[in-house]
Amino acid sequence: MTETKTVLFDPGYAQHTTILSIGTEYIYASINQFKNFGQKKMKFKMFYPQIERMVNNNIGFCLGSLLWAVYIKTLGDIKIEGNPCLGGTYDKNEVVEEVDFSIEFFEKLKKDAKYYLGTDYKINPLHIDILNLYKEFLTLNCGFVNTNSTNDVQLPAKIKTPAKEELEKINNKIKEVIESGNLLDLTEVFGLIYEG
Repeated sequence: MTETKTVLFDPGYAQHTTILSIGTEYIYASINQFKNFGQKKMKFKMFYPQIERMVNNNIGFCLGSLLWAVYIKTLGDIKIEGNPCLGGTYDKNEVVEEVDFSIEFFEKLKKDAKYYLGTDYKINPLHIDILNLYKEFLTLNCGFVNTNSTNDVQLPAKIKTPAKEELEKINNKIKEVIESGNLLDLTEVFGLIYEG
């Protein structure tokens, strides 16, 4: 009996992420229920680590998706399992909406960290690069509505396929972050696929 080889659409990232726009909307609604600046400040201070973690894991998720795509494309033409987008309708604006929100949110977080905490939130240009690459990846693949197999996956031009040992390093890092939940740690292997 021959076994049909398949690969998962998501290796396990989703459990560590929330939709940033929805998560932050909830947090800001909680902060804005107070009229008093002191109370708002306290509430923001309390939520700040959670917001940072959400932002970081969001970036890590986008990078992780790119790394996973590079990895699974080297496995040959095999069926992708668990693609929730398959058979959907492609709407470019809808597909990139969350990434655009994430990019714009850096500025909001920078302003709010200064306003409420008097601290500087540093926007990492590498994180902007990752989100822009991910946005290109989403549009190239039409939101994955027709992605059945690894051969259907399209990669942005700035993404390269590394050598076998480096692919193993990427796969091991993916397994590690799925275990730890620290998706942003994937930036350690970003240079293996990015020619920017």
